[in-house]
Amino acid sequence: MSHSMETQERVFRLAEQLKRRGVDRTELFTALEEADRCIAISGDPHAAAEAGHRAISTLVSLSAESVLLCADEDESNLQMRGFAPLAFDGHDPAAYAWVMFELSMRADADRRSNWRRCVPQVFSAPTGIGLARL
Repeated sequence: MSHSMETQERVFRLAEQLKRRGVDRTELFTALEEADRCIAISGDPHAAAEAGHRAISTLVSLSAESVLLCADEDESNLQMRGFAPLAFDGHDPAAYAWVMFELSMRADADRRSNWRRCVPQVFSAPTGIGLARL
């Protein structure tokens, strides 16, 4: 599978973040290589999403309720609703792994910030959206 420069940069940043959490880079790249093999024939975005999720969730726990992914959505509509969508390659499992981790970490940071400010958490709404470019 060929990865865009944007995805490569994001994955290397992801590797650095995971290293600080005690996850060896080799584990990440092995998981992503396996994800690439899983979708090599199909190129199906759903298969890429599943493979990317498998790759990252075997290494770290994600805040699943905070990860909202969509495709074919107008970015400006999402921005008008108060979101800053993270656009990514919807055919690349590595891009899915990165966006799932990024959204999960942002949601965790928002929860910690709200807790420090004593903001009650009535329900858990996604704080970010991953926008798959298909």
